[in-house]
Amino acid sequence: MKITSNVKGQLALSKTELRALELGYIPSKPIFDTRYDLILDDLNELKRVQVKYADGKMSNSDGSVRVKLEYKDRRRNIYTYKKEEVDGLIVYLPRVNKLCFFPPNVFIGKKYLCIRVSQSKNNQQKGVLFANKFFW
Repeated sequence: MKITSNVKGQLALSKTELRALELGYIPSKPIFDTRYDLILDDLNELKRVQVKYADGKMSNSDGSVRVKLEYKDRRRNIYTYKKEEVDGLIVYLPRVNKLCFFPPNVFIGKKYLCIRVSQSKNNQQKGVLFANKFFW
């Protein structure tokens, strides 16, 4: 079977649903097209989360993956996530078989995220989004 982007998206969604249950959340799917993929209910609060599969390698780095967050409509208008649309971003990283939960302040308004899954060769820390700080 060829692993298409739809299959990858479903894999990320399934892993997220399983992990949500392990953490005590009740995952629910919206019945209409929305900017989020899941609703996570902890019986106190509902969180709208977008789920992504991230295996896109950065051209200049072996230890980072790129997650595309923007989309373009038919008129080529570019859209990014807004605070009122989504409460969190969950990214499945197949290279480490882990999920990361990113709060809105990390991704709102951005076209993409570069997530570091291994230490950089020059040990750079400033401005780096380390996956292990967001493991969920």
